[in-house]
Amino acid sequence: MELPINHEIVASMRGVVRIEEAPIPVSGFLSVTADGLVITLRITDSRGRRRFTVFHEVMHTFLPGFGTQVQYRCTPGDQPMTRDTGLEQLCDLGAAELMFPRRAFTADLAGRRADLDLVEDLAARYDGSAEATARRVASLHADRTMLLVLVPGRKPSAPRERPQLRVRYAKTGGSWPFVPRHKSVPEDGVFGRALRGEMIDEIVSSLGALTSTAITDVHVSARSYPYVDDRGEQQMRVLALITPATSHRTRHGD
Repeated sequence: MELPINHEIVASMRGVVRIEEAPIPVSGFLSVTADGLVITLRITDSRGRRRFTVFHEVMHTFLPGFGTQVQYRCTPGDQPMTRDTGLEQLCDLGAAELMFPRRAFTADLAGRRADLDLVEDLAARYDGSAEATARRVASLHADRTMLLVLVPGRKPSAPRERPQLRVRYAKTGGSWPFVPRHKSVPEDGVFGRALRGEMIDEIVSSLGALTSTAITDVHVSARSYPYVDDRGEQQMRVLALITPATSHRTRHGD
């Protein structure tokens, strides 16, 4: 197929007869009906996210347990339910390969630095969400790259505290210190500035106490990407791509 990969054609090749949208509390699910396989998607999700969910559900048709139970795609923030987390992660890996074919994607990365301008260009080319595209960039870019996704929230152990910008998760390509989930970041730092609408594109001497092992001398590209949750309410979110400052300087001849 030509890019972007057509999710409806791919689904039909695995026996999916219909793709529906509904106000459901999870990103989507695959069910066996009298007519055949049906994929149901959360109607409030963006087009890019719905496309990724289709590819995720398609992957379930290749894996053990298919046809014996409803297959759900659950993501951070979704209502919890019993599921095989390892299987869901495997389907996410397969969905990324279908939506962002490795050979084409790595060719598009060649010669470009890992920043959010690149993410937005590739999200348009592959018809994907910014977050899913950023995850793929972090995984496949030649430079050692880390994606941080941060959202305002409270630490689980302190539910009554004032909400702060916290790490939802980190996705790393190459060797990086471990970044704990729910770690708060300073309001006046680069990530807090991004949350307030500033487009961050700068070299930072230190990311402070984000990790037990200091992360120093890095380039940070960070922006605010609000999204609509399962209740139809807008939530704030920051995406940040972090690379060694040496890579940035080399590419720009500094």
